[in-house]
Amino acid sequence: MSGGTCGSDLVEQWGDLARNVGARFTDGPAYAAAAATLHRTTPHTVAIHRGDDLVAIAAFAARTLGSVTLAQSIGNGLGQGGDVIAVDDRAADALAGHLARRRHVLRLEQFPADSPLLDALARDRHWHVHTRVVSEIPTLSLRPDATARDVRSGRTLGQLRSARRKLAADGREVAFELLRTADDLDRRWEDMRRVAGLRADSRPDWDAWLAGDRGTLVRTVLDAEATAGRLRILGITVGGVWVGHDIAVRCGTTWARYLTHFDPDHARLQPGHQLMVWIVDHHRDLGIDRIHHGRGSTPVKEAWSNHAIDAVDVWAVPDTVVGARALPPIMVAAATARAGVRAGVGRLANRSS
Repeated sequence: MSGGTCGSDLVEQWGDLARNVGARFTDGPAYAAAAATLHRTTPHTVAIHRGDDLVAIAAFAARTLGSVTLAQSIGNGLGQGGDVIAVDDRAADALAGHLARRRHVLRLEQFPADSPLLDALARDRHWHVHTRVVSEIPTLSLRPDATARDVRSGRTLGQLRSARRKLAADGREVAFELLRTADDLDRRWEDMRRVAGLRADSRPDWDAWLAGDRGTLVRTVLDAEATAGRLRILGITVGGVWVGHDIAVRCGTTWARYLTHFDPDHARLQPGHQLMVWIVDHHRDLGIDRIHHGRGSTPVKEAWSNHAIDAVDVWAVPDTVVGARALPPIMVAAATARAGVRAGVGRLANRSS
C-alpha cells in the first residue's frame, strides 16, 4: 500500500492497470497529471498492491490539516467526474480501509453510482457517507450486428441523409474523418480550435475548452492518448471544411466521449447526430460495443443511449476522524451554501453586463 506522489514505476503500472480493465481515460495517469497541473497541485495517489501487482489506485487533489487529509476528485471543476480503478471487490475494500486508516476525508465530484469505491465504502462500517445525485451518465450498449437503425427511427435517419444530400447537391459533400495519431491531431488541431471557438462564441455560458489553460489540459491528454494508441476523434467536414468533431478515447471496448463541438452555422446538418450515426454504423470496425457519453444530459446523448448511470457527489468521513458521524451533513450544507453564493454572484454579474 502507498500514498503520496506518483513515481515513474507507479505511473507505468497505473497505465497498464487502466488499459487492462478498460478504465475511462479520466481515471488514468495522463488525465490526473494534466488536471493536477491545471489546478497547480500534485496528484495524491493511494495505491494497493498484491505482491508486485497494482490492484487498485485512486488519485486526489489533497491537502493535510493536522492528521487529516482532505481529498477531492483530481478533476474537480472540469466537468468529467472520475472514479478509482480496482480489479475486484477485495482490492476496492483494501483501498477503502487504507483511506480510513490514513484519515482521508473524501469530497468526490460526479462519481458514477456504480463506482467500486462507493460500493466498498458502503460495505465498510467505519465510513459515514452522504451521496447526492447531481446528474446522469448516459451510455449506449451495442450488439455486434447493431446499426443506427436499431437506435433511431427510419424517419429520423432519413432526415439526416436528406440533409447530407442537399449539401452534396450544392457541391458541398459531407464526409467523415477519423483521427487516431499524433500526426492526425497536429494536422487538424487548429480546425478543432476554430470550431470550438465558434461554438463557445455562440453560447455565452459555454466554456472555451480548446483555448487557454483548459486547451492545454485537453491537448496534453489527447497527445498522451495518441501515443498510447487510444485516441479517437471523429470529424465531420462539409465541402472539405471541418465543421464539427467528437473527441473520444477508446477505453477497452468503450468509445469514451470527452468533448464535442460544431460550427453553429451548420446546425441544420445536425452534426452531433450525424457523428453518432457514423460511430454506431462503424462500431465493429472501431472495436467497440459501448458508447460512454460522459456526465450530463443533452438531446444527442438522450437520443443515442439505452441506459444511464447516476452521477453523484460524495461526502465521506471515516470514524478514525473525530466527529465523523456529524461531519458529512455539515460538509453538504457548506457546499450547498457555496454553490448558492456562486450562483448569486453569477446572476449579479449577468445583470451588470
